[in-house]
Amino acid sequence: DPNLLSKWAKQGHLPNLARLAQSGTFDSLGTTNPPESPVAWASFATGLNPGGTGIFDFLRRDPQTYLPELALVTREKPEFLFGMIPIKAPKVTNERGGVPFYKAVAEAGYKTTVVRMPLEFPPTPLPGGKLLAGLGVPDLRGTWGTFFYFGSDLTQWDVGDTEFGGKLVRLELDSNRAASSIEGPADPTAQSFRRISVPVEFSVSPQGNAVTIRLEGQSETVAERRWSRWFRVKFKITPFLSVRAICRFYVLQVSPDLRLYMSPLNLDPESPALPVSYPSGYAASLASKHGLFKTLGWWHDTWALNEEKIDEGVFLEDMFQTTETLAGVTLDELKNDPPSLLVSVFTSTDSVSHMFYRLMDPQHPRYDPELAKQYGDAILRVYERMDLVVGDVERAMKPGGTLLIVSDHGFHTWRKGFNTNTWLVENGYMALKNPGAQEKTYNLDQLFGQGSFFPNADWTRTKAYALGLGQIYLNLRGREKQGILDPGPDTDRLLEDIRQKLMAFRDPDTHEPVVEHVYLAKEIFHGPYMSRAPDLQIDFRDGYRTSWQTSLGAIPSGIVVANMKKWSGDHCASDPSDTSGIFFSNQRVKTPDPSIVDIAPTVLKILGVGPPGELDGRALELEPSGEGKTRSGR
Repeated sequence: DPNLLSKWAKQGHLPNLARLAQSGTFDSLGTTNPPESPVAWASFATGLNPGGTGIFDFLRRDPQTYLPELALVTREKPEFLFGMIPIKAPKVTNERGGVPFYKAVAEAGYKTTVVRMPLEFPPTPLPGGKLLAGLGVPDLRGTWGTFFYFGSDLTQWDVGDTEFGGKLVRLELDSNRAASSIEGPADPTAQSFRRISVPVEFSVSPQGNAVTIRLEGQSETVAERRWSRWFRVKFKITPFLSVRAICRFYVLQVSPDLRLYMSPLNLDPESPALPVSYPSGYAASLASKHGLFKTLGWWHDTWALNEEKIDEGVFLEDMFQTTETLAGVTLDELKNDPPSLLVSVFTSTDSVSHMFYRLMDPQHPRYDPELAKQYGDAILRVYERMDLVVGDVERAMKPGGTLLIVSDHGFHTWRKGFNTNTWLVENGYMALKNPGAQEKTYNLDQLFGQGSFFPNADWTRTKAYALGLGQIYLNLRGREKQGILDPGPDTDRLLEDIRQKLMAFRDPDTHEPVVEHVYLAKEIFHGPYMSRAPDLQIDFRDGYRTSWQTSLGAIPSGIVVANMKKWSGDHCASDPSDTSGIFFSNQRVKTPDPSIVDIAPTVLKILGVGPPGELDGRALELEPSGEGKTRSGR
């Protein structure tokens, strides 16, 4: 975030970035609308607006079923003969449109290395280059990161799936031993949905201060408040086919209750069930050199902290370990196999801001003064670590090289959620079959193949519905399966009516506006993927965001609700005008108001590679930092 960074740089916490701002350029970086990570990273890679990339949100809806789907990929299931012999492999297709600049650079003959790039699952082939995929890579369960919590403190009513992608498993101790199981991938050979499991055993030490974990012929004794090493896990699909994952445990408590956290089941980088790198052996070579590492795209386990199954210290310890791994890979590539173009994506500043913003905001409903004393500087500490990475990268670069440092968006506090579907119901735009029925609560596991959504919606009388982080869709005849509205002047008036009422809405408690702006799709998007775009995009004021349940299509009670989760900072449905990212360069940038869509054409221009088609961004004008006066936009 440019505001946080500016403050901390002036206070002397970020010396490398401060020096870079003085000798080169520091400015805010315009982001996409909406300023969501997948939306912005798609525009970063291609130089196109969301209408040209097809990525408008983490989710998209199927107009034939009204069900939410992941927007980044489409998947086709494998096929088996006699339920045993694989005859068709699973297929995953990247839904991002456009040509990423690093592909154009590689095809032009430049040596290219890309590390942890979002929306690169499956990876784009780079001739003569290397790529490790980032955001978008699932775990072995096919989700964005299902954590496991094993605990003897759980009752039979506690077990099951959490709202935010966790699996709660009850442990029953017998002579200080507990046998359990790990539910892995869905069985593709089964006629009905079921998951393949492997057994795991936990044994409490005689001293009561450690646990021995036995899994798949491996065992390790782990002390309380310590991490295990990585375990390898094999799930047998048929007698002829198995898939492998890696996971690790954290012993939260040994007594009086035995409580353990288990990481999501990451695809094994040395033998991934789905491609996570290009060439396919690149991930394995990194594991051989740097040790086993997370392949999951959602790298930091925000879900477990949000569900309060791990604490802040565990989260940060894992985050810093993961950041060290990526820093090591990045510097190794620069020093020992230097490419013409290196792209490396760190996401720790994003994740820590999501989870710890509440401890910098005394007005947040989850502000805790005691926790703030211990972790109120957590975001700063991550920024400081990234400042060290910047210094290391500068020293490892070849003389005369160009360095660009960008973030895809800024950040806001998130104090209250807005239940968009509830607002639509109360304003007569959405109709229910049974208005008095209690709405069910959805969870992320339902999103990945098991859910039934909008069960109470009466589509014969519904004009509009919401899904995702700020998106509203009209129930159009000929587009939605049960559409009732015909495109035309009446529909245009309906959109304007919804827009004006949302803009006029006030928080019942404070009487302050909740919505900063509401945009028509045609006002902010253009390109070949307009059919995927929402009809309206809501951009909220600081402190507000779409509620979690609205993002999954639910209709909970109340319109404005306090955000009582630890996920307390956000950007996903904010207005881009006050959610800019950051832009640094070791060169002087003469072009004012840089935007994230400008990065792709700028890199192509630096390397003398022609753009792969018409781009929405422009190439920024650079000159060596020693010429003329340094421009700083902040």
